[in-house]
Amino acid sequence: MSPVNTVLTIPEPGASQLQQLPYPKVAPGYVLVKVAIAPICIEHQIYRDHTFEWHEDEYHLGHEGVGTIVEVAEGSRHAVGDRVVMYQGNPCGECFVCREGLSPTHCMAIPYEEMPGQIGSDPHACLESLGGAQLINTPGGLRSIEIACGSESGGFGFSQFRLAPESMVQKIPDDLPFRYAAAANCSNGCTYTGVEEAGVKAGDVVLVGGIGFIGFGAIINAKYRGATVIALGRNAFRMELAQRIGADYIIDPDDPDWLAKIHELTGDKKGCDAVFECSGYPYYQKRCLAAVRRYGQMRLFGFLVGSDEPLPIHLLDEIHNRHVTLTGSHDVNVSHREGLIEMLRDPEVQRATDLMITHEFNMSDGDAAFEACLSKKAGKVYLYPQEDCPR
Repeated sequence: MSPVNTVLTIPEPGASQLQQLPYPKVAPGYVLVKVAIAPICIEHQIYRDHTFEWHEDEYHLGHEGVGTIVEVAEGSRHAVGDRVVMYQGNPCGECFVCREGLSPTHCMAIPYEEMPGQIGSDPHACLESLGGAQLINTPGGLRSIEIACGSESGGFGFSQFRLAPESMVQKIPDDLPFRYAAAANCSNGCTYTGVEEAGVKAGDVVLVGGIGFIGFGAIINAKYRGATVIALGRNAFRMELAQRIGADYIIDPDDPDWLAKIHELTGDKKGCDAVFECSGYPYYQKRCLAAVRRYGQMRLFGFLVGSDEPLPIHLLDEIHNRHVTLTGSHDVNVSHREGLIEMLRDPEVQRATDLMITHEFNMSDGDAAFEACLSKKAGKVYLYPQEDCPR
């Protein structure tokens, strides 16, 4: 029997399905990985209402993962048997972003300037309006991996066998279990660069608002650097988990005195040194902005696929007169990967990561996994494509 590749699809809202596709083909510059863990990122939103990012559709999903290399092309710098983490994307490797070791998500080959907003509920119509197949072929998108390899499967995370560009694969130490290495993507990983670039250090007071798995990752990163962390949230399950993970204080944004309490905790600075907004909702964005001290900074980690709701900002009073730095990111720089892996080996980071991983499922249990995410009583949810879930 010819080998196949089983992938998880979401053919319609509220229903996932396994599909068997031809086994992936490997081209020079790529490796084939037997996927051990494929964490869920925002795919629960796709499960709920079929909103997609620009390079996805209902049959091409998932972008996180760890596993073992099972096939390489001639001349590869990797070897069969290497345990690796796979990062998202297929960057060009030539633009200034790639040359400087910055985030592959920001590769210049991806035409963000031509996208007025993230693709909404009809990705096919939006792709057609932005160039159709030409956009799908863009090097930055995961679909281009299958195209480059002449393969009918393997470009995306929700699969038993995944193709990955050599530049997007990192060998992990033998003493780092897959469980913790899998957090190098959209939790501890996608917040690592933002916290690093913010210069968070011991003695700083950091606020993390709009907390889900991205927020938990931001807390873990800030505590790793010795900061005092305030968690701003109103979901009882997540706030209790945030405190167990390491948050020093919990503040309810619905409390009429929420900002006064932040000012009390931050003394004469009357605000936090660094603020990380992790939900993408204007409700939290506005409160997070108010919580920044003068000459402080706020970073937007959260986003909503398909949403065009703006963040209303009063530039003079909220930015200029307070000298606040506002920026956003959601990926790890290539130059930060070694530091990230070293952080994931830290015993306290592993303790917190164990708490953050609240659910684990075989990939065949996709419906249950997505429903767990949507329940808002979950942290990070892991899928096991080889059907060997430990729980």
